[in-house]
Amino acid sequence: MPCPCKTCNCAPCVRIFLNSLTINGRDNIMEKKQIDTRGLACPQPVVLAGKAIDETGAGEIIVLVDSETPRDNVMRLAAARGCAAHAEPDGAGFRVVISRQAGARPAEGQCPACETTAGPGSGEIACLFDSDYIGSNRDLGKVLTNGFLNAALALPNTRCTLILISNGVRLATKGSYALDVLERLAAQGHRILICGTCLDFFKIRGEVAIGTISNALEIMQAMTGAAKVITF
Repeated sequence: MPCPCKTCNCAPCVRIFLNSLTINGRDNIMEKKQIDTRGLACPQPVVLAGKAIDETGAGEIIVLVDSETPRDNVMRLAAARGCAAHAEPDGAGFRVVISRQAGARPAEGQCPACETTAGPGSGEIACLFDSDYIGSNRDLGKVLTNGFLNAALALPNTRCTLILISNGVRLATKGSYALDVLERLAAQGHRILICGTCLDFFKIRGEVAIGTISNALEIMQAMTGAAKVITF
């Protein structure tokens, strides 16, 4: 299938098909789009789905994905943009069907899947963990990790976004020594974003006990939108 733009030879990249249907007159136009993101690395499925939603006035957007992580990220994005969505199996992957009504707005209190309302000076801190303990000594590192996470509970007028990547994703899995304090942080309204690509690499996606399985775009927006970023 050639590229929809018909100006290049990028057929291996993304295939976007668009049909516009006129229903009950010229002023009622429903669009149908299909986006094939299978084989694309994070965060491209979410980026392309978001672009399609923004460009669609009213209609149906079908996003083809090849695993559970992009499926869930696209579903969260759709909800955040005020759209109805459901997923169904499609071969080895999934087919996410998004229905957008004209003038759709994000649900009240919904945290966008790929956006952050925080900004410099907002009082939000992003804490990045790329290991399941701090420092070079594992035993001491576990004590330090629990200590810093508990300290975050006591910070006044501060909202933390905990970002777990690489081996840091293990902090949010079943049996983690840090699970208790992470649950208390979540109960206070702090966000916990977990790298979905990392979970899939370690094959521990099904072991997640707390937090949101996220994507590279959402994580980058959380870091760039925070007043401070602390790396542990």
